[in-house]
Amino acid sequence: MKTIHRLLLAILGLSLIAGNLNAQRRAANPGAELWKDEAFVKSFVGSYAFLIGYEPKISDAEKEVLRALIDRIKANPQAAIAQLQPQVKPGSSAAFDFILANLYFQEGKLKQAEKSYQTAIKKYPNFRRAYKNLGLVQVQSGNFKDAIPTISKALELGEVDGRAYGLLAYGYLTEGMYYPAEAAYRQAILIQPNQKDWKIGLARCLLETERYNEAVSLFDTLLKDEPDNSDFWLLQGNAYIGNEQSLRAAQNLEIVRRMGKAELSTLTLLGDIYMNNSIPDLALDAYLSAVEMAESKDTDTLLRAANILTRTTNFEQAATLIKDIRKSESTNLSPKQDLELLNQEAKIARAEGDDDAAVEILNKIVERDALNGEALIELANYYADKDMLPEAINRYEQAAKIDAFERQALIAHGQTLVRKTQYRDALPLLKRALLLEAEPNLEDYTARVERAAKSQS
Repeated sequence: MKTIHRLLLAILGLSLIAGNLNAQRRAANPGAELWKDEAFVKSFVGSYAFLIGYEPKISDAEKEVLRALIDRIKANPQAAIAQLQPQVKPGSSAAFDFILANLYFQEGKLKQAEKSYQTAIKKYPNFRRAYKNLGLVQVQSGNFKDAIPTISKALELGEVDGRAYGLLAYGYLTEGMYYPAEAAYRQAILIQPNQKDWKIGLARCLLETERYNEAVSLFDTLLKDEPDNSDFWLLQGNAYIGNEQSLRAAQNLEIVRRMGKAELSTLTLLGDIYMNNSIPDLALDAYLSAVEMAESKDTDTLLRAANILTRTTNFEQAATLIKDIRKSESTNLSPKQDLELLNQEAKIARAEGDDDAAVEILNKIVERDALNGEALIELANYYADKDMLPEAINRYEQAAKIDAFERQALIAHGQTLVRKTQYRDALPLLKRALLLEAEPNLEDYTARVERAAKSQS
C-alpha cells in the first residue's frame, strides 16, 4: 500500500499543487469589467464636467468650447470627438487632451486614448486624473508593467480612490508582486468594502504566498454573502489543497458539482484527489462524469485518468472508464490514443489472468507500431511468465533499442534473469540502467544482485 501511495503522489502531485481549478484565472479581471460597472461609468462621465473651471487652467474661449461640447459628449461621443479634435493643439489646455482621451477611452479606442492622456500629462505634469485614467487604459490593454507606476503617480498626487488602489493591486498581482498587491488590495477594501473583486484579489495574494489558512477564512466570509458562487468554492478548494487538506477540497468540489458548475478540469481533479486518498470508486465516478462532458481536445486528460487507475492496480475501475471512453462519441481517438488504451487493456487482461486476450491485444499493438516499447516489454513479461525465455529476451532487446524505453526494458530484462537466478547475466543490464538514471532503490537492488552473483562463483 505504501508503494501504491508513493506512486499516486508521483502521478498526482503536480495536478494537485498546480490545479488552479480555473477559477483563479477567471476571478475578477477588473480592467475587463470597467464599462459594466455603473458606478465607474457615472464617475467617469462626471469627470468631463469636473474639469470646467478647475486645474489645469482653461481660458475663457476654451470654456465656451467645452460648454458647447458637454451635451454632445453625453448624447453622441463620436460626434464630440469630431468636434473636439480640431481644438486640440500644442498650445491648448491639457483639459482638451484629457477630455478627448476620455472620449477615445469610452469608445474603446485605447491607443488613441493613451496617446492623448500622455499629451495631457506632458502639458500639465501634475494632472492626477490624467494619470489615473491613463492607468485604467493600461490595465484595460493588459500593460500592467506601465500601469503600476502610472496609477502610483496618481495616488502620490493625492488621488484617494478605491478603484485606483484595486487596479494598482491587480497590476502588482499580474506581475507576480504579491506583497505590494496585498497592501494595495487591503487599502482598496478599506475604501470600497463592498467590492468583492478586491477581496478575491486579496485571497489570490494569500494563495500565492501560501497563507492557506487565511485564504480559507477569507473565502468563508465571502461564501456567507454568496453561497451560490462556484468560483469561491473552487478557490477555497485550492486553498485546502495547498494546506494538504485534500478531502476538504473534495467537499468543495462536490458542492460545485451538485450546483452543476463543475468543468472537466474540476471533475478530473476531484478524481485525482480521491485516488490520492485511495478511494478508487469515487474517483471512477468523477472520471466518468468528466467523460460525459469531454470534447475531443480533452481525450488526453481522460486517458491520463485511465492510466492512473491501471497503474495503481484498480483494474475493474480502469476497465469501466476505458469502456466509457471508447463509447463516447466526443473522444474521437487518434491512432496513438487508441494504442495507449490498447496497452492499458492488455495490462488489465494480464492482471485478470486472461493471457490469451492480453497476447492478442499486444500483438495487435506491435503489428501497428513496431516501436511501441510498452507493448514489447509487456509481451516480454508474458513470455517470461510462461518460461519462454528466448522469446522474452528477444522482446526485451527490441524494446531496449528504443531510447524512450531502454532503461525500463533493461530493468525488466534484468529482473526476469534474477528470477531465473541468472545473476551474472542480469548484472550488466541493471548497471547499464543505473548509468542511464541513478535511483536509490535500483542501486540497492543491483548491489544485492551483485552479492548474489559473487556467491555463485
